[in-house]
Amino acid sequence: KGVPDVNTRLMVRKLWDTLHIPILALVDADPHGIEIMCIYKYGSVAMSFEAHSLTVPSVMWLGLLPSDLQRLRVPRDSMIPLTKRDESKLNSLLKRPYVTSQPDWQKEMELMQQNKVKAEIQSLASIAPDFLTNIYLPNKLRYGGWV
Repeated sequence: KGVPDVNTRLMVRKLWDTLHIPILALVDADPHGIEIMCIYKYGSVAMSFEAHSLTVPSVMWLGLLPSDLQRLRVPRDSMIPLTKRDESKLNSLLKRPYVTSQPDWQKEMELMQQNKVKAEIQSLASIAPDFLTNIYLPNKLRYGGWV
C-alpha cells in the first residue's frame, strides 16, 4: 500500500525528459496499484505544487489489467476479493476528473468493480512460473497491449 516517493518520481520524470522514452506502468490489478500509477501520471494532492516537475503525463498502463485476468484465464483462486476499503478506493478513483478523461482506464476500473476481484502481478505465475517474463511482458511490449 505504498506510494511513490519523491526521489523515484523525480527520477522517472528525468528519464522521460532526457531520454524521451515511453513510461509504462506495471502495477497490481488493484485500487492501490492504480493509485500509484495515477500519482506518477497526475501527481498527488499533497505535492500538487510540484506536479510540473514530478509527473509524467504520458504514462501508459501496461498491466496488470483487469481485462488481462479474463483474457488470460487467470485461475479464480489466484485472485483476491475486493475488500470494502478497496471498493471505497476504487469508487474514489472513478470520481476523479482525470480518470473520466481516460476512458480505457475507466473501463478497466469498472471491470474490476463489476467482477469484485483484484490480483497481484505474481498471480500470473499460476499460469506458468515464467509467464510474466517470457510471455506476458514480451507480448505486451511487442503488440502494444497497454492503455
